[in-house]
Amino acid sequence: MATVNLPPKSRIEWSKLISGEIEHKFKNYVLQIRIYQMRKDISLGKMTLLTAVDQLYEICCKYSLAVQADCKEIFKTW
Repeated sequence: MATVNLPPKSRIEWSKLISGEIEHKFKNYVLQIRIYQMRKDISLGKMTLLTAVDQLYEICCKYSLAVQADCKEIFKTW
C-alpha cells in the first residue's frame, strides 16, 4: 500500500475544519460538501465531532492525492 502523505489525525486543525473554526475555500468540492454534511450531522446529534474527524481523515487517506492542495493550505507543514 502507498504511503499516505497527510498530517497526523491528532492535529487540531482536523476538528477545527469540521467545527468551522478554520474557514477554508476548498479546491476539492467533494471535501467541502462532506464537511458541510458533517457539521449538519453534528448539529442534529447524528454524529460526534470525534467520529467526524475519523471519517474526514479516512476520506483524505483514500483520496490523498486529490486533497493535497487543500491540506497544504490548511496545515502548512507536517
